[in-house]
Amino acid sequence: MNKKLYVWALAAGLLAMGWGMAGCSNDNDAPGQTEKPEPTEPEAQSLYVIPAVVGEASYLITAESLDKGEVSVEGKGTEVLNASYWVYKGMDYVFALVYNKGGAGTGASYYLNTNGKPTEKYAYTYNRITTYGTWGENVITASTGDASQADANGNYPQVLLFNYLNSKDGSQEEASVNAENFLGNGEKVHFAGIVEANNRLYTSVIPGGMSLYGIAQWPEMVTDESLVTTEAGGSGSGAYTAGVIPSTQYPDKAFIAIYSGDSFVQKPVIAETDKIGFACGRRRSQYYQTVWATKSGDVYAFSPGYGRSFVSTDELKKTTGKLPSGVVRIKAGETDFDKDYYVNLEELGNGNPMYRCWYIDGDYFLLQLYKDGVESMISDGTNADVSELAIFDAVNKTLTMVRGLPADMAVGGEPYGENGKVYIPVNVTTGEYPAFYKVDAQTGEAVKGLTVRAESIQTAGKLKVVE
Repeated sequence: MNKKLYVWALAAGLLAMGWGMAGCSNDNDAPGQTEKPEPTEPEAQSLYVIPAVVGEASYLITAESLDKGEVSVEGKGTEVLNASYWVYKGMDYVFALVYNKGGAGTGASYYLNTNGKPTEKYAYTYNRITTYGTWGENVITASTGDASQADANGNYPQVLLFNYLNSKDGSQEEASVNAENFLGNGEKVHFAGIVEANNRLYTSVIPGGMSLYGIAQWPEMVTDESLVTTEAGGSGSGAYTAGVIPSTQYPDKAFIAIYSGDSFVQKPVIAETDKIGFACGRRRSQYYQTVWATKSGDVYAFSPGYGRSFVSTDELKKTTGKLPSGVVRIKAGETDFDKDYYVNLEELGNGNPMYRCWYIDGDYFLLQLYKDGVESMISDGTNADVSELAIFDAVNKTLTMVRGLPADMAVGGEPYGENGKVYIPVNVTTGEYPAFYKVDAQTGEAVKGLTVRAESIQTAGKLKVVE
C-alpha cells in the first residue's frame, strides 16, 4: 500500500473509532440526544491517468491534479502499447487502441492496481478501426470493409465490421452488417462515433457513394450517370476503381442511427435532417466523432460542412455540398431531430468552419476550427491549420474563442472535461514540455496546468485505484 492510501486508511480507522465511542450511551446522556449517523464508506481513491510519448515508446503516468505541478515519465511511467486512441471505460479501465493503418488492430486494457500504478488487464486483436466508443460492458471498434463473398460478377459488397471488446472478462466478439443501401439510397456507409445515452446508442451514418456492387444492385439510385467513374484514380484512402461513385450524392444531409438493443445486428431507427451535412470530422480514412450527448440526455450532431470540399473536375465529377458548419439536436428520449433547433456555427466567433468537437460538461462543447477559413478546408484539408479553438454554448447558441494558449500549440488528442472546465493536452514545438491547459467554459480563458516531462501527451481521464 502506498503512503497516500495508508494515511487515508488510518484516518478512516480513527474516524470510525471516534464514531464508535460517540455511539455508546449511558445514564448521563442529555435528554433528547440523538444517535450519531452511521459512518459512510470513503470513496475509492481516483487518479488522473495520462498517456504520454517519449521517442517510440508510450507510457501511462498518473497525477493527483491536472491544475498544477509537474509529473515525469522517468521512473513513474508504465510502458504500454503505442496507441492511436485511448478510451476510458468508466473509471475502471482505459483501453489502448492501435490503428495499424489498413491492417488488423491491436489493443489492451489497463487499470490502477492497489499501489495506483497502471497495470495491463487484457490484450485484444481486432479488425481495422475507423471509429470507436463504448456500449454496455464493451468497448466497440468499427470500420467498413469487404464482405467475405462476392456476387456473381466478382464484386464484393461493403459491410460494417464490429468488434466487441469486453472490459469485464477480456472476451471478444465480432459482427458484420451490410453497409450497402443502409440508408435506402443505394450508397455504402461508414459510422462515425458511438454514443450511449437514454438507454440507447447513437452513431452518425456517413454515406460514401456507390460501389460496383451497389450500382449493379440498385442502378436506379444513380442520380447522375456522369458521377460514375470511367477509370481508376485517387490514392490511399481516396483511391477508387472505374465504375463507381467515390463520394456521396447527398453531401447536405445528416443521418443518425439509433439502436435500442445491445447489438448492431438489430435494425436501428434512422433520424435524418437536411439542415446540416454529414456529421463527422475527417482526416484520411479516419472518421472523427462529432455527435455527443450531454448529461441531460440531449444529443447534438455537429457537421463541418465537408460537402463543400467535394469539388468537381473534368476527370472526376462530384456532387458538391453547400451547407456551412452547423449543429442540430435530438432531445432526450426522442428519435428525430428537433425541428426548432439549428445553429450556423460560421456566423459565430471568427466565422471559421469546424474540424472536430468534444463534449465538456453541462451544455458546453469544445470546437476545433480551421484557422484559415473555409478555403483551407476545401483546398488543403489534410494539412490545414486547425489550432483555433472555441467553446460552444448549446443553450445560448454562442461561440467563445479560447484565449491564452501557446502560439505554436497543437492539440495532443482528446481533451478532458469536468466541473465546467476542459483540460486540453497541448504539445508545442519550442522545446518546452507538453502541458494541460485548463479552459473555463464560460469565459474561454486558458491557464497552464499540469506539465508532463515527456515529448508529447495525448489525453487524460480518471480511474479508480483498486482496493
